[in-house]
Amino acid sequence: MSTSMRLLMLLTGIFFLLYFSLEPYMDMFERPAIAIPEDIIFVNNSGCFLSARQSPARYSPAGEPINLLRCRKPQLMSARTRKGANFLVPKAMLENLQCTYWVLAAKDFQSNKVLLEGHFSLKRGANADIPIGEGQQIVRVKCKNQTNDTIYHDVHFFLPPPLRKLKPNETEKLSVMVLGIDSISQMHFVRSFPQLNGFLENVHTKFFGYSRVGQDARANLMPFLSGFSSDEAESQTEAWLWERFRAQGYGTAYGEDSAEVLFTTRNEKKQFPSEPTEFYLPPVLLEMHSHSRYSLDLREMIYCTAGRQFQEVLRDFIAKLVPHMRQRPFFSFFWESQGVQEYYEFATQLDQPYMMLLKSLQEADILNNTILFLMSDHGLRAGDYRSSFQGMEEESQPLLLAIYPDWLKVKYPQAMENFERNSHSLVTPYDLHQTLRDITCLDQLQNSQIEQRNKTLQSHLPENLPRGISLFLPIPEYRTCELAHIPSLFCFCRKHTEIPLDDGLVLRCSRFLVKSINQLTKPHSQCAELKLHSVVMAYFMDFGEESFDHELRLRVMTLPGHGEFEATVRVSDALKLTSSISRVNPYQAQSHCVSDPRIKVLCFCT
Repeated sequence: MSTSMRLLMLLTGIFFLLYFSLEPYMDMFERPAIAIPEDIIFVNNSGCFLSARQSPARYSPAGEPINLLRCRKPQLMSARTRKGANFLVPKAMLENLQCTYWVLAAKDFQSNKVLLEGHFSLKRGANADIPIGEGQQIVRVKCKNQTNDTIYHDVHFFLPPPLRKLKPNETEKLSVMVLGIDSISQMHFVRSFPQLNGFLENVHTKFFGYSRVGQDARANLMPFLSGFSSDEAESQTEAWLWERFRAQGYGTAYGEDSAEVLFTTRNEKKQFPSEPTEFYLPPVLLEMHSHSRYSLDLREMIYCTAGRQFQEVLRDFIAKLVPHMRQRPFFSFFWESQGVQEYYEFATQLDQPYMMLLKSLQEADILNNTILFLMSDHGLRAGDYRSSFQGMEEESQPLLLAIYPDWLKVKYPQAMENFERNSHSLVTPYDLHQTLRDITCLDQLQNSQIEQRNKTLQSHLPENLPRGISLFLPIPEYRTCELAHIPSLFCFCRKHTEIPLDDGLVLRCSRFLVKSINQLTKPHSQCAELKLHSVVMAYFMDFGEESFDHELRLRVMTLPGHGEFEATVRVSDALKLTSSISRVNPYQAQSHCVSDPRIKVLCFCT
């Protein structure tokens, strides 16, 4: 065989070797990439179509590294209960300290009401535990060194485990726990909680059509806990949910990570009953807020006490409740707001703590007898992200998911089938209220009861549909925002079409919106009269072919103060506001001269 022939065969062999060995890699470049759908369908029925975007809109992060900030003062003590007695457990001291402590009532909002004052010394090196008392207690501690500098200032609370085992209930009861995180939309949760989402995979039902019905936390949680809007609730005497559960033999608990309690009346008086829940965290946070708090961030939105963030105090409260929850049925409500209200990126800090919290509840066997709602009130309400159209949509798509034991599906198959099917229905806080009222009497979830109640629900004409429908019943697929009592400003079931900002009708409606603001602030002479500076955003809202009305969603900027306001205006024979007026940029000290929260968001103080 000639040399040239051998060379040709060698080259041919090399070619085939390279071709077949590289073919899989070539396919990676030649085959078209599979497109990941950007839109997720939340609700798609005759009454509503809702979707969301997976990737976030652009936003400017905080000017400081929020995710890296830590409380800068030392945590020198912890609270422990042993054999019914309460102790302060000190760490090893680096210097000698003289400490004073004050014992307060466990449920008293009067932070200056001291039951007992005492003193103790801490020596450099090892120290013995300091006995404080017994039972539920709030203890504030302040320690100074030899040069009279305050080295440690903190508030501790004692929540001892139950002293004796109660007799088991004769009737089966299902505990309820609400874990609330302010300003978290459905998609914000998906993006910011990867570990928790992984932990919850296949063990929960997410309600994609959950919608807000009011502007702030109070306006969305009042319907959930009372069944009434925030305005209606002030004139009602019906029981709060925790009172209903307490009447059925449940233990009750309430906790926030803020001293500004969510449920206050317009005149700022506490709207809780005279006897609050059995276990009650707000007085602890009020004592911290008054004496030991300091800010973690430059904008003073996240607070610490000694070496702990306020959110850590809330989770410690939940942990101390676990022995009580194992003993008897409980209705518990917890709410976290600091940080997540102001900073888009802060939510990622909560991923691991909430995963660990749910894991600890699972290991303590709490979740086997509890329906747990992980929820929010609305999406982000201010900031760069909220300024985008996507941010505006997500504000009205708060998080709601439920975790529940498997035995519920076995014992109440029809009710739980409806519950899971409603995951893609239009749902509101009014529905949640009715759902939890059902849980106070589980007999209502029997198949025969569900069938009868469903017949009653179907007998209603659409215009007479109840405002709140239990999630254990099938929510009609024709339900619209109007039928669900969702104001126009918070409804994204209708198609939104962007229109030119200089359109004559847009300008006319924008001036009407500013005029409406001035009419609301007119009784308050300290508020300046606002002028229209510019139209920031304008959308036409499609009512469908059956309607002759037109409705515009507007965002305007006013002077003085550069306030940005949103509302919906309906155009028919005359202009009419069809929503409340929402402030979408920070106003901080601009409204210091008024206290009414409805006016505060609109007022520029002169």
